[in-house]
Amino acid sequence: MAIATLGRPAGDGAGLVRHTIGNALVVYPAGNMTKAARNLAMTVAPDTENDLVVIDLPASSPISMWESVARALPRSRRGVRLVIGARSRETTALAGHWLAERLKRTVLVPDGLVVQGAGGSLFVHSGHGSGWVRCSPGRPPKWEAKRFPRPAWDGAVVPENFPTSSRGLAEQLPGGVWIRPIRDDPQVRANRARLIETLPCQPEYLTVVLGSPGGVPLGQDDIALVWRVLPENVRRSVRFVQYGPMSVPRGVLGQVIADAAGQEVVFYAGMPVGPAVAPEIFTVRADGSPGWHTYARELAYRPRAAADAPVGAPVVLSHRTPFPGGQEVSPGVYWLSVDAVVEVVQAGLLVRPAAETAGLDAIRSIPAVPDTHVLMFDAESQDDRSRMEYLAGELAQRLSNSVRHMSQVIGARSLLAETQVRPALPQAASGVADTKPSSERYAEAATEKMPVPTEPPPAAAEMTAVIRPVAGPAVQPPAEESPSRQEDVRLAAEPVVVAGPGVPDSLAPVELPASPALPPGEPASAVPAPVDAPLPTFASAPAALPDEPEPAADTADPVEPAEEEPEAAEEIPEPVPAVARLQPVPTPDATGSLPERGIEDERAWLRRTLNAEFGTMSNSVARVLSEHPGFQGALTRSSADVLTDAVAVQLYLTARGKAVDDALRTAEVGPHVPMARCVVSGLSRLPTHRGPAVFTATPTPGQWELYRGHKLVTEWGFLHALTEPPAGGEDTVDVLVWSMTGRRTRLLETEGGVNERVLFVPGSSFKVLELAEPEQNGTRGRILLRELAAAEIDADGRVDPNRISLDELALNSLRRQLEQWAGGGSQVQVDAAAADRFGALPGLA
Repeated sequence: MAIATLGRPAGDGAGLVRHTIGNALVVYPAGNMTKAARNLAMTVAPDTENDLVVIDLPASSPISMWESVARALPRSRRGVRLVIGARSRETTALAGHWLAERLKRTVLVPDGLVVQGAGGSLFVHSGHGSGWVRCSPGRPPKWEAKRFPRPAWDGAVVPENFPTSSRGLAEQLPGGVWIRPIRDDPQVRANRARLIETLPCQPEYLTVVLGSPGGVPLGQDDIALVWRVLPENVRRSVRFVQYGPMSVPRGVLGQVIADAAGQEVVFYAGMPVGPAVAPEIFTVRADGSPGWHTYARELAYRPRAAADAPVGAPVVLSHRTPFPGGQEVSPGVYWLSVDAVVEVVQAGLLVRPAAETAGLDAIRSIPAVPDTHVLMFDAESQDDRSRMEYLAGELAQRLSNSVRHMSQVIGARSLLAETQVRPALPQAASGVADTKPSSERYAEAATEKMPVPTEPPPAAAEMTAVIRPVAGPAVQPPAEESPSRQEDVRLAAEPVVVAGPGVPDSLAPVELPASPALPPGEPASAVPAPVDAPLPTFASAPAALPDEPEPAADTADPVEPAEEEPEAAEEIPEPVPAVARLQPVPTPDATGSLPERGIEDERAWLRRTLNAEFGTMSNSVARVLSEHPGFQGALTRSSADVLTDAVAVQLYLTARGKAVDDALRTAEVGPHVPMARCVVSGLSRLPTHRGPAVFTATPTPGQWELYRGHKLVTEWGFLHALTEPPAGGEDTVDVLVWSMTGRRTRLLETEGGVNERVLFVPGSSFKVLELAEPEQNGTRGRILLRELAAAEIDADGRVDPNRISLDELALNSLRRQLEQWAGGGSQVQVDAAAADRFGALPGLA
């Protein structure tokens, strides 16, 4: 147990004190440290690069308390890793950014629910975009990792849960990945809790746990999909563990995977537990409890040269010594006496003569029995076998306590006779080994078909963490149930908020319908536009001005048209600057937010409308995405959907997307709606921008007045902003937005695009924090906004008053950012063709 060291009161900390407990510094109100904070500090792993600080403050703490926290932290050049309890994701992100600017130090904060795993590791997992976020002075927050300490494989693993088949799901754990049945029940929750508590997060090896005790057997195809997702360099560090039933028998599962993968795969002989470096291995009983302490640690299975080639025994890659002081004569073989050796095999130990006996390879192939350690003996003659049996019985008394009481001495030939009828190897999972270059694989991904689930997708409560959408009308992503042992989470946060209007990944690509199907009960207006609708005009065509007055003007007296024409010219442009109004609220059929039924119809419409152009664009987009690690897993799971959405985003970012912006703000139904929904889905897979975003504008007097009277506005189109101020321009007002869910579009920008663009999806709500009109002396005006989470707005459209501290944090951070930009720095050169996409004031028509 760590020793607690009492520190001195924290200077001007306004009632805050700090104590060093174990590997962490705890900052808390004097005399009021919580038990959860103490336990976390005593068990958390050390951070060799940053000062680890646990912030133990009441949820209702005022903004002034964060200034006290800044004063309480000791001065240092090292970074700060904060663990903040009882806070929402937006509070944590704001606090991290504010402290980084205030302290002039790098600050790492958890963006999501913090789960403490085995060995003091900290795992941040609350849906898309969650994880540890690095906040550096003068820079936007950047996603760092999901796990601390960060293993070498963390960034290469798909960070979210995803289905592997109609029955299986790959779930992220603190110590690796768990391929389990898709249904979540009490048994699965208990198994998850055991894995969180005991499975160590190893720095070099990725543990992939297979199956769930008491659950339905999973197939080799579930493993095949996860294997495809992993980069080649990570596959070499994978260590499989069979935790529950599989459709392939235990004794041949490793060989089946190796044959299908076309390369060596490594299994642990049981479940690793204990320290992250060199953990101990115990077998797994049928109920998931640990069995005996194995001697063989890692078993390597190598692919056969041909399907009809004989199956060899797995190679014991690593093992532990059978008894203290043993002398190893060859890998895994130790002298036991002058005429005998003891060999480590997967089933346990084998006592035999020094010379190898006949049938030794078959004995090495006997799988382990989870409940019993098998201490075998073997020799060619009966006399030698009797001698080996005696030595085996004597060795059984020298075994460690973790094995001795579960050991059974038995003749190897008798045991071999019982297991002689080996189950036939199932046909290898086709498609696991993929020798094509990545560019070729993903260029073909648009037409690749995967099995369609035969069962309905899991209910919203069947995942791992509670998820809520940030933008008000955005579709709620699949909710995940929090790990069952939330009491072990240490400072568990309140229900977390996803880093963007979540769009759930499709379960699997489906056969594309020949025409968009109308869902039962869906109004006719929800059907996408006809196939022959021209793509460049996404907006529904506005009613044209009547043509009749023009002929009438030609036949009338020349003086009259001279009077009418100026009137017509004045009537068209004047309402735009003179009449400012809020954007109308669209009906469900006219909004760009994702419908609950999914967007299969919208994707089909887009593919048909683009026709041959879609094939060209999808090939180029596929090559881009295949080189980005974050998209490799999504392309493998649902390639057609991912490519369609990405094509929609890339097309929207060009000049052809301007019509979508204009049409969405009219709240009318038209072909711009299916296009916008595909764009929203595609943006959900792009990186999130946390921190200040900026653009410039020249508001009219009416728009200033609207912002003064409406502190809460909702943008029903896409809102474009930048990560840094634009260069040049004639606008006199800087509009700064504290972004929580804005998406960086650099990956899909085309030539002439804006790499520094931040895009907010339709339905994003903003709170007006500060207004300042430009002055006569040339001082620029400013509009400071904060993006709101859905949880902050009640059914009547009112903002939760308990979030006032968020306003103060965001306001201080935005003011500091303005000061930095005013002092000079880099600016963004926006191409003239794209300049008109920036400058629209959110929520105003």
